[in-house]
Amino acid sequence: MGALAASGAAFALAGCGLGASGARFTMASGEPGGTYVEFGELLRAALQRRGAFELDLRTTLGSVDNLGLLARGEAQLAISLADALDPSAPAPVAIGRVYQNYLQCAVLADSGMRVLADLAGHRVSVGAPGSGAAITARRVLEAAGLATGEGAAITSELSIVDATAALEAGEIDALFWSSGIPAPAIASLRERVAIRFVALADVLPALDSAYPDTYLSTALPRGAYGGVDDVPTVGTPNFLLASRDLPDDAAASLVDVLIEEAETLVPAGSVGVQYLTAANLIDTSPVPLHPAAAARYRTRYG
Repeated sequence: MGALAASGAAFALAGCGLGASGARFTMASGEPGGTYVEFGELLRAALQRRGAFELDLRTTLGSVDNLGLLARGEAQLAISLADALDPSAPAPVAIGRVYQNYLQCAVLADSGMRVLADLAGHRVSVGAPGSGAAITARRVLEAAGLATGEGAAITSELSIVDATAALEAGEIDALFWSSGIPAPAIASLRERVAIRFVALADVLPALDSAYPDTYLSTALPRGAYGGVDDVPTVGTPNFLLASRDLPDDAAASLVDVLIEEAETLVPAGSVGVQYLTAANLIDTSPVPLHPAAAARYRTRYG
């Protein structure tokens, strides 16, 4: 038996033993009403079906909160936007690049706001405190010249639940949110009131200049929220991260789930680009893969 095959057999046996040993880990996910929580629930169910290990989900305010929990050892797994990682902080390791987030800027349909420049002087929620959305949105506003000065947007940091309620009530004029699509809270808002999305992709050259190889050109597909046109926007990869001391057999089991249960890990109704493919799972640069995850990918794909 070759070294890789032997490694794969060892991981398979170890993975089988996890469930029997009652292994349990905590994953920092996100806010109710967001896709991080949906993904976490689907991942937990897949692990249970396979008898791998138990996964406790911890609701949080998003990427920055998740990274803090991971760094402090209060969670062994976390999901995070790539741009939320602090290069000066101790680096976690990755299990895989799981899907793409879309930066969404929702406004009321009768607001007249269609492009970023239209947000000048308006009240804008950039996302929850401690969320990756807030980081991305503030960078977008800065790149568009709307962060400071006379024409700056008037920003606040609201959870997605509070932001949708505030937009509906006319207490803010726009909300930013970063997630898979459709985001449940925004889809629910659309059922109550007519909304549209502001086009954001024009700011990508300035973003790429300031933060190379971090953001992607993408679009909210016309079917995401029942719209009639694609809306150009900014995409950001999401990583499933782990503490460096996550046991090897747990990391290997997670890789197997990401590969073999990919279709079941996409929230119902999600549309557009999903990264749960062999080619994209391993693309976690600049975050290194957990050594056992890397070994498992080599076993599966050579």
